Amino acid sequence: MEIINRTSAISTQPDTTAVPAPETRSLPFLIGLGLFGLGLTAAFNILDPFIYTEKVRLLAPPALKNSTLSLITITTLLVALFAQPLIGQWSDRSQTRWGRRLPFLLAGVTGLTLALALVVSADSLGLLLLTVALVSLSSNTVQGPWQALVPDRVPAAQHGTMAGLKTVLEAIGGVIGVGLAGWALSRGHLWAAPLAVIGLLWLILWLTGRLLKTPAPAAEIFSARFDSPLALLKLNLSHLPPAFPWWMANRLLFWAAVISIRTFLLNYLEDVLGLSPAETQALSSQVILVLGAGVFLFVLPAGAIADRIGRRPLLVVAGLLAATGAILFIFTREVNLLFVAGGFIAAGAGIFASASWALATDIVPKEESALYLGLANIATVIGSISGRLGGPLIDGLNNLTATTTVGYSVVFGLAALFFVGSSVVVLRIQDKEERNGE
Repeated sequence: MEIINRTSAISTQPDTTAVPAPETRSLPFLIGLGLFGLGLTAAFNILDPFIYTEKVRLLAPPALKNSTLSLITITTLLVALFAQPLIGQWSDRSQTRWGRRLPFLLAGVTGLTLALALVVSADSLGLLLLTVALVSLSSNTVQGPWQALVPDRVPAAQHGTMAGLKTVLEAIGGVIGVGLAGWALSRGHLWAAPLAVIGLLWLILWLTGRLLKTPAPAAEIFSARFDSPLALLKLNLSHLPPAFPWWMANRLLFWAAVISIRTFLLNYLEDVLGLSPAETQALSSQVILVLGAGVFLFVLPAGAIADRIGRRPLLVVAGLLAATGAILFIFTREVNLLFVAGGFIAAGAGIFASASWALATDIVPKEESALYLGLANIATVIGSISGRLGGPLIDGLNNLTATTTVGYSVVFGLAALFFVGSSVVVLRIQDKEERNGE
């Protein structure tokens, strides 16, 4: 992979976090490096859709529950759109006695602690919007610098394996978050899951700090240059790797489809299958746990295979498998078939998670990995926003047709088309061997 050298924009101060990586990293090291994936995913899963849906039910008019849920989640995504690349650039170009990444991890966990408490206690939609924005800002303060630890510390030959481990840990975090939220909310305990996740995040921060412990550099804190947002945009759009826009298109389409199904699953179970709110919470927890288990089964083999045969074939298969699951969601009215549909989506998502993230870490310039992985997050954010725009579409079509089913069928059908589209655009992404042969 060609590395773009921009010495005029990057500090030449020594950096203890970007120490030369050995030929291979041990399994305990890779697991330790991925632990924030577990913690952040647990936090995301107790909030979206569980606590966010519960707060919307308490604070919003019933006829606008899907639209309000879309507004809440889109607010978090708009913050992420700008926060992660800018914080990533700051992390790349910062020099502190604790390294480039650890201070941002500390700041993010502190902010998440406050934000989770405020979300639970919010008593108006306006306050809820402000607090979910803080959730997004804090989580992205962690996520950008944490993701950059992989290019910093892991050799390229293990990027696929690391992607698989990262996704397994995220799947475990998802199970923890879903299990906590489903159990606590079905019993009326709104505070239990957030408090447990806050404790988990601080434990992971402590463990990560020990993993990254290095001698303190004699560098002035934040001595590196920090460009303006406009300079950042001009600098990086002019140096995008050729495969990067196609990778972003693949990511955007797949992620939009996943989010559109996941976000409105609870309301789908209530409106289409006629379940009570308590039954909906319990069944949705089970379906999402099946999704997590399916992802868990596929990500490690997919990561190892991606290191051997390349990322592109796996991304094509992932989109087609997930499309099959989305089509089943449109037509099924049987609870048991929901788990079959979820299984297809889980298989696609597990394969996609390993192959997509491994490809991203291959593509990005190593010297500015946090910045470029933050820019890569734009595809995830736009995909997430697109998926959540299904809320107004569902409400509008259901009101127009005087039914509770048409809107969900249309949105899930669009999800199937997006999955197929993700498989099509990935054919324009060159594998590593093709790029090196140019």
